[in-house]
Amino acid sequence: MADKKTRTRSKSKTTKSKGVVGLLKKIVQRKPQAVEAKAKTAPRKTRAVEPKAAKTLASKQAAPKIPVPPPNGKRKPPSITITRPEVTRPPLVILPPRKVEAPIGAPSILLPKGGQPITSLTPIFRWMYVGGATRYEIEWSHDAHFGRGHSTTVISEQTLINVDSSHALKPGTLYQWRVRGGNDAGWGPWSGAESFRSPENVTGDR
Repeated sequence: MADKKTRTRSKSKTTKSKGVVGLLKKIVQRKPQAVEAKAKTAPRKTRAVEPKAAKTLASKQAAPKIPVPPPNGKRKPPSITITRPEVTRPPLVILPPRKVEAPIGAPSILLPKGGQPITSLTPIFRWMYVGGATRYEIEWSHDAHFGRGHSTTVISEQTLINVDSSHALKPGTLYQWRVRGGNDAGWGPWSGAESFRSPENVTGDR
């Protein structure tokens, strides 16, 4: 009887121990399977999500922006850009031609003057230039008042004149002479008269 009891006790212990060991083995075997299942399912989720995100980004970048019409159906007027006009030069103003006026100044006599005698009956008369003058009128006379019939007049474009033989002076005579400038608008004022004395029957240069 005692042996039977001990046998039944040992059997129950072994069955209990076998039952505990079996449970532990089942738990250990389940854990790796769960880990592997998680590892298999996790990449699948990331693989499925990543291409979708990439596709959505690509579609956002590539898709053209479509303007959304306003709710009331009215469109906005197109924007107008105002540009400043380029800086341009003012138009060239052509002034009318200046009116020509007669010389306002009188020439200054250089030679002969001061009542000094000269050495030629065909002397050279010299004077200063006058602004605006294009020609000059020279007059000499043995009359101090340059009366008519007693004076000789010559026109020159230069500021000197050499008296020719047709206008030769009378020998041994006191002469007065003067000059004035002129242009297309008229003549300017006469210069002050200067005097000189012609030689006695002597010809030649002064």
